[in-house]
Amino acid sequence: MFFEGSEKKIEVVFNPSVGRLRDQPRAFWDKLVEASQAKILSHVSNEDMEAYLLSESSLFVYDHYLVMITCGTTSLINAVEELMKTYNPEQIDAFFYERKNEILPQAQSSHFFEDVKRIQKWFPGEALRFGQEDEHHLFLFSSTKSYKPESDDRTMEGLMHGIDPEIIKTFSECKDCDSEQLRSDSGIASIVKGQVDDFVFDPVGYSLNSIDGNNYFTIHVTPENFGSYVSYETNAFSKEEQAAWAQKVLDVFKPRSFALMLFNDSEAKTPDFPGYIMKRSFQDKISAGYCTQYYSFYAPIDGPQKPLRFEELP
Repeated sequence: MFFEGSEKKIEVVFNPSVGRLRDQPRAFWDKLVEASQAKILSHVSNEDMEAYLLSESSLFVYDHYLVMITCGTTSLINAVEELMKTYNPEQIDAFFYERKNEILPQAQSSHFFEDVKRIQKWFPGEALRFGQEDEHHLFLFSSTKSYKPESDDRTMEGLMHGIDPEIIKTFSECKDCDSEQLRSDSGIASIVKGQVDDFVFDPVGYSLNSIDGNNYFTIHVTPENFGSYVSYETNAFSKEEQAAWAQKVLDVFKPRSFALMLFNDSEAKTPDFPGYIMKRSFQDKISAGYCTQYYSFYAPIDGPQKPLRFEELP
């Protein structure tokens, strides 16, 4: 059975006048997550945030900011609808909706443009595509309300395809294994910081949240022979540090191809990764104030490869 690893994501910046999001009861977040056809599996927190590990990805809640990521065939746009039953657009300073292209889009309940039409009921904005339509690419909707991010407000996303077969084996053979040992064996322990909350799925799959002060790390692994995929996201590093940390992530998963998406207050230096060739690069200063940079890379191959033979259809 094929699982769609590609994610959908919202980031919402609330005006401080609404009070603390973290004061909302657990039932509020349960209902929000369930609206997207996911559920909360576990929860960790510190002085700065609440981090919820979901059956399909993650939710991070700060006092006036949240990030929610879902994968599979979830409908994150339904969670937005649920959120807007409690809050109104005037209480939200910035809104972002991101959606990666899927391997099996026909299995999804909607597509990006349908989702955006629903979002525009609350937020005027702009829709962008990073990457070419015949390649892996990323869609972004950003509200156009005036907003200026802080200088330390940044995000790095790594979207990786064709994971190293040995890493796939490490995860796919983990049956009732200890997650701490899995983090060590796979190398994941070296690319997260702080308090860790993770889950090994049956029959395959792995999700992790970790929080360190006001920084979060989240990793989602789909270790399948068809459509192997890993996403890695963090807000922990400055634009000067992002490329070096991305290299550490690549050293763990060794993907055949990957995209790197950066959100910073200003332009970051164009990265270079040994063993990979840059295929595309996109950059724009979006209306919401962030400098967005998207890069796609691939590892060159030596000679022809054998086609994938399907033992069963996805």
